[in-house]
Amino acid sequence: MHYDDDFSTNPSDYYPAGRKALERLWGYCNDGAIVGADYRRLDGSKMLVGFLEQGTQIFSEEFHDPSSGESFIYKVAALSSAVVVPYADYPLLVGVQPRQATLTGWPSAEGALLAAVEGRSLPRKVNSLHPSQLEVLCYEWLRSSGQLERLVLPIGRGLMDIDIFGIDRDGKRVIGQVTYSKHAADLSDKQFRLLRHARDIDSVYFFLPEDAPLVAGEGVELVTFRKVLDDLETDQDVSTKSMLREMFAEYS
Repeated sequence: MHYDDDFSTNPSDYYPAGRKALERLWGYCNDGAIVGADYRRLDGSKMLVGFLEQGTQIFSEEFHDPSSGESFIYKVAALSSAVVVPYADYPLLVGVQPRQATLTGWPSAEGALLAAVEGRSLPRKVNSLHPSQLEVLCYEWLRSSGQLERLVLPIGRGLMDIDIFGIDRDGKRVIGQVTYSKHAADLSDKQFRLLRHARDIDSVYFFLPEDAPLVAGEGVELVTFRKVLDDLETDQDVSTKSMLREMFAEYS
């Protein structure tokens, strides 16, 4: 990590941006963490995944850039049990990386990072998947079951209250919300806001955890993530099977 060419590892010796990053790094070192380190400028095809053991120390080290002749002082924390992970084997790790951050938390990728460093696949469970993957699964369930033919907006990034917006084979609109909440008030509010975008003839779907406490509103079909995954797992289509193998990193 590079913030100012100073050998100090004390966060208070740096301006706000460097201070916050160094404080965060010390927190991970003190508590222990699994780390995914992306070196995009050196090689954009892979990342280094390893562990910061609890109590890891931070030290400063000077690096010389032969191309420019300049030297830079980096703050370094050594990873243990580190392995190089090709993105071709775990595409999720490049697809959902935090943007514009030198050092940040990445809790949504913890399961994938652990699987990658251990060289194994992810369990075939809903909670093994990233939220964005669940949105894709829900879209694929609608498409595979013949409920949706064409997309109108990108999945998950179209409207604030809608994650899936498409057209069925009869030319009618299909809208869906994908939520991970299990709080009754939050679920009711999401369903209310989803229905505000629906016309009377639209097909409306609300995808949610199987134990979420929600009663379907008029004109809404509730579909659990478990049903989505179970239905797709029984789909005999070769591309569906391949999609699931890729999502769960099943390459053995």
